[in-house]
Amino acid sequence: MGDNEISVNEIELFLEKEVSKKIKNKLNKNFLFPPLDFTFQKTPKVLIISPRDRIYQEFALLISPEISSERISDIEKKIYEKNLSGIIVNTGGFAAYPSLIKKRSDYDYIVSTIAHEWLHQYLFFSPLGQSYFKGGEMISLNESLADIFGEEISGSNENNIFYPDDFYNNFMKETRLETDRLLSNNQVQEAEIYMENRRLILNKNGYKIRKINQAYFAFHGNYGSSPSSTSDYDQKLRLLRTEYKYLNDYIDDLKKINSIEEFNRLIILKTTEN
Repeated sequence: MGDNEISVNEIELFLEKEVSKKIKNKLNKNFLFPPLDFTFQKTPKVLIISPRDRIYQEFALLISPEISSERISDIEKKIYEKNLSGIIVNTGGFAAYPSLIKKRSDYDYIVSTIAHEWLHQYLFFSPLGQSYFKGGEMISLNESLADIFGEEISGSNENNIFYPDDFYNNFMKETRLETDRLLSNNQVQEAEIYMENRRLILNKNGYKIRKINQAYFAFHGNYGSSPSSTSDYDQKLRLLRTEYKYLNDYIDDLKKINSIEEFNRLIILKTTEN
């Protein structure tokens, strides 16, 4: 390595200090627990399983990032043969300790992802973080909050980091809504044909997506700012954020809840107390 080259370790240490400083300032803390620690590494893939007749994350399993494309196809095929929808997808980060972060050239993306994964670690010690293991809506609430937190720490605009452009966002939102409609009418095969046709249109327009199925939407729908989501948790969380002057007060109130009912009660409380 030349004298002017910077090692990956030096970059990690720099980013840990920078993002720690940003989080401390936003949360009004003198130190962070757990301390922010991450490493640039190939992040694990994740196997998602959903029923075929509705979009719901029924099961998730971490998979080695080294898995071959042939093995991926084989696993997904065997899941389909069991009348389930399965997909193996990439992850941008993983809240192990230290966090595993995929290396990217976009500084805002990296800062946002580091902060996103740190918040999962921080919330693990609270009712909200523990509720993640209930699945369903509580995964969506946790992930949507982590997205908002990452945006605020990085100073980025909502959605711009994670999803390409308005065409893609509108196209995927329309695809999700039509898929839900078909599934609600028990038109499972029609929905699957529709999703595949939509994927082919995206590919022709330069968006390389390997597969779109029920499991795809179950995974990406966990993130409230994603066009694949049909939940209103992202909107509600952003509305609730306007009721707080400081991010630390916002996080402190949210981390105490462990159900959607408690979340809705918090919104009612904060929006009517004035």
